[in-house]
Amino acid sequence: MGSEIEKLEESLTSILGLLQVECGILERMVYKNKNQHRRCSYFQYLLKVRRDLRLLQSAKLEELVDSCFLVITGKRPKQKVHILESLKRRKCNSGKHNFMERLLGAVRLISQGYFDLTWLEISLSY
Repeated sequence: MGSEIEKLEESLTSILGLLQVECGILERMVYKNKNQHRRCSYFQYLLKVRRDLRLLQSAKLEELVDSCFLVITGKRPKQKVHILESLKRRKCNSGKHNFMERLLGAVRLISQGYFDLTWLEISLSY
Protein backbone atom coordinates (compact mmCIF):
# COMPACT_ATOMS: atom_id res chain seq x y z
CA MET A 1 0.00 0.00 0.00
CA GLY A 2 2.86 2.38 0.82
CA SER A 3 4.47 1.91 -2.56
CA GLU A 4 1.15 2.58 -4.31
CA ILE A 5 0.77 5.85 -2.43
CA GLU A 6 4.34 6.84 -3.26
CA LYS A 7 3.75 6.05 -6.95
CA LEU A 8 0.56 8.10 -6.89
CA GLU A 9 2.37 11.00 -5.24
CA GLU A 10 5.17 10.87 -7.82
CA SER A 11 2.73 10.75 -10.71
CA LEU A 12 0.71 13.67 -9.33
CA THR A 13 3.80 15.80 -8.82
CA SER A 14 4.99 15.02 -12.36
CA ILE A 15 1.52 15.86 -13.71
CA LEU A 16 1.61 19.16 -11.83
CA GLY A 17 4.95 19.93 -13.44
CA LEU A 18 3.50 19.18 -16.85
CA LEU A 19 0.52 21.38 -16.02
CA GLN A 20 2.90 24.29 -15.37
CA VAL A 21 4.49 23.75 -18.79
CA GLU A 22 1.09 23.55 -20.48
CA CYS A 23 0.01 26.75 -18.73
CA GLY A 24 3.03 28.51 -20.17
CA ILE A 25 2.19 27.26 -23.65
CA LEU A 26 -1.44 28.34 -23.26
CA GLU A 27 -0.36 31.80 -22.08
CA ARG A 28 1.83 32.18 -25.15
CA MET A 29 -0.94 31.02 -27.50
CA VAL A 30 -3.40 33.49 -26.02
CA TYR A 31 -0.85 36.29 -26.18
CA LYS A 32 -0.07 35.63 -29.83
CA ASN A 33 -3.66 35.17 -31.05
CA LYS A 34 -5.67 37.49 -28.82
CA ASN A 35 -6.23 40.23 -31.37
CA GLN A 36 -7.18 37.94 -34.22
CA HIS A 37 -9.55 35.55 -32.42
CA ARG A 38 -10.83 37.48 -29.41
CA ARG A 39 -14.48 37.59 -30.55
CA CYS A 40 -14.81 33.91 -31.44
CA SER A 41 -16.70 31.67 -29.02
CA TYR A 42 -13.95 29.04 -28.87
CA PHE A 43 -11.41 31.70 -27.96
CA GLN A 44 -13.69 32.96 -25.19
CA TYR A 45 -13.69 29.45 -23.73
CA LEU A 46 -9.91 29.36 -24.09
CA LEU A 47 -9.71 32.59 -22.10
CA LYS A 48 -11.97 31.04 -19.47
CA VAL A 49 -9.67 28.02 -19.21
CA ARG A 50 -6.68 30.35 -18.87
CA ARG A 51 -8.45 32.28 -16.11
CA ASP A 52 -9.26 29.05 -14.27
CA LEU A 53 -5.67 27.85 -14.60
CA ARG A 54 -4.42 31.11 -13.15
CA LEU A 55 -6.78 30.69 -10.20
CA LEU A 56 -5.57 27.13 -9.79
CA GLN A 57 -1.98 28.34 -9.71
CA SER A 58 -2.85 30.96 -7.12
CA ALA A 59 -4.39 28.22 -4.94
CA LYS A 60 -0.89 26.66 -4.78
CA LEU A 61 -2.01 23.21 -5.82
CA GLU A 62 1.43 21.64 -5.30
CA GLU A 63 1.41 22.72 -1.67
CA LEU A 64 -2.08 21.28 -1.21
CA VAL A 65 -1.09 17.93 -2.73
CA ASP A 66 2.07 17.73 -0.61
CA SER A 67 0.13 18.47 2.57
CA CYS A 68 -2.50 15.87 1.73
CA PHE A 69 0.10 13.18 1.08
CA LEU A 70 1.94 14.02 4.30
CA VAL A 71 -1.27 13.36 6.18
CA ILE A 72 -2.15 10.22 4.17
CA THR A 73 1.25 8.59 4.57
CA GLY A 74 1.49 9.49 8.26
CA LYS A 75 4.77 11.38 7.93
CA ARG A 76 3.25 14.37 9.69
CA PRO A 77 3.04 14.24 13.50
CA LYS A 78 -0.36 14.05 15.14
CA GLN A 79 -0.04 17.64 16.37
CA LYS A 80 -0.04 18.96 12.85
CA VAL A 81 -2.99 16.77 11.92
CA HIS A 82 -4.90 18.38 14.79
CA ILE A 83 -3.90 21.79 13.44
CA LEU A 84 -5.30 20.81 10.04
CA GLU A 85 -8.54 19.69 11.68
CA SER A 86 -8.80 23.01 13.48
CA LEU A 87 -8.20 24.83 10.18
CA LYS A 88 -11.21 23.03 8.73
CA ARG A 89 -13.49 24.40 11.40
CA ARG A 90 -12.10 27.92 11.49
CA LYS A 91 -14.07 30.56 9.63
CA CYS A 92 -12.12 32.70 7.26
CA ASN A 93 -13.14 36.34 7.10
CA SER A 94 -9.72 37.60 6.13
CA GLY A 95 -8.07 37.30 2.74
CA LYS A 96 -6.24 34.10 3.70
CA HIS A 97 -8.28 30.97 3.05
CA ASN A 98 -7.98 27.85 5.13
CA PHE A 99 -6.76 24.51 3.88
CA MET A 100 -10.15 22.92 3.27
CA GLU A 101 -11.52 25.89 1.32
CA ARG A 102 -8.42 25.97 -0.87
CA LEU A 103 -8.74 22.25 -1.53
CA LEU A 104 -12.44 22.50 -2.40
CA GLY A 105 -11.79 25.49 -4.64
CA ALA A 106 -9.04 23.62 -6.48
CA VAL A 107 -11.33 20.64 -7.06
CA ARG A 108 -14.10 22.91 -8.38
CA LEU A 109 -11.67 24.64 -10.72
CA ILE A 110 -10.36 21.33 -12.03
CA SER A 111 -13.86 20.01 -12.71
CA GLN A 112 -14.97 23.26 -14.36
CA GLY A 113 -11.79 23.38 -16.44
CA TYR A 114 -12.36 19.83 -17.60
CA PHE A 115 -15.88 20.74 -18.69
CA ASP A 116 -14.63 23.82 -20.56
CA LEU A 117 -11.89 21.84 -22.30
CA THR A 118 -14.29 19.14 -23.45
CA TRP A 119 -16.72 21.77 -24.76
CA LEU A 120 -13.84 23.50 -26.56
CA GLU A 121 -12.74 20.20 -28.10
CA ILE A 122 -16.27 19.42 -29.29
CA SER A 123 -16.78 22.86 -30.76
CA LEU A 124 -13.47 22.76 -32.63
CA SER A 125 -14.10 19.29 -34.04
CA TYR A 126 -17.25 20.40 -35.91
